[in-house]
Order: sequence, then C-alpha cells, then structure tokens
Amino acid sequence: MICIWLLLFFLTLGVQAETVLFEMYDPSGDDYGNGKLTYPTHQAFAPFRDLFDLISFKVTETEEYLLMDVSFSQITNPWKAPEGFFHQHVLVFINTEELGADYYKPLDLRFDKTYEYVIRIAPWSLSSLTNFNGDELADLTATMLNNKTIRAFIPLEKLKQPQKTWEYIVVCGGYDPFGKDFFREVIPSGSQWEFGGEQKWPIVDILATSFGGTGQKKQLETGVLIFLHSSKRQTPIFWWVLAIAFFFGLVFFLKWRGFYINWGLKLSRREHTKKGNIKKWGFFSYSMPKKQSR
Repeated sequence: MICIWLLLFFLTLGVQAETVLFEMYDPSGDDYGNGKLTYPTHQAFAPFRDLFDLISFKVTETEEYLLMDVSFSQITNPWKAPEGFFHQHVLVFINTEELGADYYKPLDLRFDKTYEYVIRIAPWSLSSLTNFNGDELADLTATMLNNKTIRAFIPLEKLKQPQKTWEYIVVCGGYDPFGKDFFREVIPSGSQWEFGGEQKWPIVDILATSFGGTGQKKQLETGVLIFLHSSKRQTPIFWWVLAIAFFFGLVFFLKWRGFYINWGLKLSRREHTKKGNIKKWGFFSYSMPKKQSR
C-alpha cells in the first residue's frame, strides 16, 4: 500500500501544473471585419467562411511555457504548411501595465493602452515573440492542438513573470508571404487572393465583446483597438444563464398578468369547454386573461 502511495506521489510531481490566466469566447460568424468584408474567391479559401472566424482564446501558464490556444470555426491547410494550418495569421498584443507603446507601425494600428509584447502566430516558421520596439526576442513553435485549435509555445524565460492582470488584444487575418507584415490585403472589389471591402486594416476578426463600444465593428470604425482583461470575459454559459433567466422572467410576468400556461400537458375537460379562450403556440397552450366588466 505504501508503495502505491509513493508511486502516485511521484507521478503527481511529474505532471506539470497549469494555471489558466485568461480565457474568452468570441461570437461565432463574425469573420467579416467591419461588417462588410468578403473572402477571396480562389478555391483555396473554400468554403469562403469560417476559416478566419475566431471563436476562443486561452492563455495558460505551465512550468516552462506560456501557452496560447487560438480556436477557429474551421482550419484547412491547402498548401501543407508544416504547422498544420496555412490561412490563419494571428497577432496577440499583451499589456503588462509597465513598458510599452500604443501604436503598431507595420499595420498602422492604435490601441487604448500600451503593449509590451507581440506574439505572432503564423505558418511556415514565422511565429515569433517581439517587444514594443520591434526587437525579436524569440522564434516560437506553433502547432495544431486539435482540428480547430492552434497552440503557440512562448518560453517563460523570454517573458516577465505572467500575471492574471495582463490584458490582451487578439486580431486575425489571412497569411500572405507577399503582404504587408505577412497579412493578406483588403481591396474594394476583392479578388481571387485579396479580401473585398472598404476597410483600412487587413483584419478579419477581433477577440471582442459582442455588445457596446468594445465590439468588433466599433473598433474597426474608430481605428482604436481595445485591450481585454479577465472581467470582460464572456463564455457560452453566461449567455445560457441570461437566456434562461429571461425566459422564466417572461413566464412569471405573463402568469402575473393573468395568462394561463400549460406546458404541453393535456388540458382538463373544463378548460376545453372555454371555446375561443385556449390558444396554441409551440409546445404549450395558454389562455388570455378575462376582460373585467364594468
């Protein structure tokens, strides 16, 4: 018995401790930039949607690395890049609340706060870590974690000690070996190889809240990108809870107003005799409140 406990103890020591520093889900189906962006028309971009649709971003600290997981609705690799993906090109800007700049010259991007680090996640061994001065600090490894998620490995020795207070901006565009900063361009009419639309920046999707002044469309209209921190995180659970609360609130209000609701159950004989009073909608029946006689 003692041997078993010792074995379990040493196995536990061998497992790397992981700490999630940041995780956020992005609205699906918003791979349209400022709202009007269209995909290139070459068959390599089929199905002409979802390839640049960022759906989640997660930052995890292990004993050796800061891991960044970027997930998309769909990932293809038509030109067989060794990383397992070809189209997606991601920039992650990190605000450490210390040193930094609020302007990224290669793409003429401005931010509401300063960034210290930029993580580039791209195919063909172009993933890298740079600082706000443009100095390259490390080449990075990026690989497919599963068929929808790209993972980048940033050595902790190249960074300050990661904190949960760090803030992030995540932008996604198309990889182009001939484009400015390796991004696929946007032109008004679009083409086989360029995105179509009236937009200054080659950004297809941004990790952003789905409402208010920090939404994706608003950021690309103003030209100022917004850093996100843990209090702005959104998860599908939040929206499910909100929807359920709204639904039951509506039911309570209708019952308070005198509506009778039957959840798909068989109506009593007495209720069936109230001609014109019982209504059907979906899977339940309801009755209108009686008018009060004067």
